Amino acid sequence: MKKWLSVAAVVVLCLALVIGIACGGGDGDEEGVKKLKFGIGVPMTGAGGAVAGLPFKWSLEMAEEKIGEFEVGGERYVWDFIVEDDQCNVAGGHASANKLIYDHGVDFIEYNCSDSGLAAAMITEEIGMINIIGNCSLFDVGPDLPHTFVNILIYDLDTPALFDYIAKEHPEVKRVAVIYNEMKSGLALRDAAKACCDYYGLEVKSATTPELVVEYYPVATKLMAYDPDLVIGSLSLFKVMWELGYEGLSASNWWSEAGHGAVPWDKAAGKTFVYQPHPMPEPWPEVAPWAVEYEDRYGVEVQPGILFGLLLPDYMTQALEKAGTVTDMDRIIEVLETETFDTAVGPLHFGGEEIIGIPRILMQPQPIWKVVGPGEYEVVAQYTAEELEELANEIYAGR
Repeated sequence: MKKWLSVAAVVVLCLALVIGIACGGGDGDEEGVKKLKFGIGVPMTGAGGAVAGLPFKWSLEMAEEKIGEFEVGGERYVWDFIVEDDQCNVAGGHASANKLIYDHGVDFIEYNCSDSGLAAAMITEEIGMINIIGNCSLFDVGPDLPHTFVNILIYDLDTPALFDYIAKEHPEVKRVAVIYNEMKSGLALRDAAKACCDYYGLEVKSATTPELVVEYYPVATKLMAYDPDLVIGSLSLFKVMWELGYEGLSASNWWSEAGHGAVPWDKAAGKTFVYQPHPMPEPWPEVAPWAVEYEDRYGVEVQPGILFGLLLPDYMTQALEKAGTVTDMDRIIEVLETETFDTAVGPLHFGGEEIIGIPRILMQPQPIWKVVGPGEYEVVAQYTAEELEELANEIYAGR
């Protein structure tokens, strides 16, 4: 009986080995193709999940399909994006990072919220893992966080391009009003506008709102009393100010035709500008078919955050290919610091060394659009990644 059990055990073990080989083994390999696990921290519940988390997750799914299999150092890989709810706060950042690293065994991490991403950085820096964060200020990272990069919705990087355009084309602008929320991204926008106004000799008045606002009339009334020439904020604010008789210029770094209800095009046309990278067909024709496919598939408008779901896997794939390794973090960081990556929106590179002492900020091309009609936009200015970095250096270096 004992002899039979021993033989049976050997047979079971052999079958397990055969099945393991056929299915790709314990690391998820399939026919020699290895999975690279990329941990993603985004809000997945409530309004944050509906507006940002799920749409970003879907964009990564499309990116997996688009990139497919790629080769690094003679080995074949595919991306495996693993998403955890970070709740866009410090506690969620700690919890999701621990789960992604120790439960899922991810190789890299990306966070779209600065609060959770910087909390996760305390863990990723300790183990030497690359962590890419969005919605940060330029000054949230630096030499003390050598494995941490910033890549998405960098409000204090894109705002100088807007002010450079306004200074050149609209010298009548003397007073600027900025509305912001008290998250790190909102504070970065406020501080960027203040720095730009100081640089260009403009007056500025800032007004804060809670993170989720349904009533804009009180703050709009205050801003109207200031009599600004340019208001930087959201479409929801602009709509109220237009109702109150505002006739000056407006600029939004997060434009959505669907998310804030119908756009009053007659008020917006000719006076409203959109900045930060948005998925417009002009000047990025490669983005247009991807955006159409995304909207057809998921029924969601492509917004700036979703666009970076296309770009992140693209430039990271190129970085690994150029590095020739997926495990040597020092070598991968060296490539991220020194190389330029060709993407659907043009060449990208990590810079910011002159400002923060280390190249950790993603510099991307920055168009500025003017609303000219219902769903119609004109590119009125276009800055290369190099020009954007030069502007940021002029305004922020030495702070």
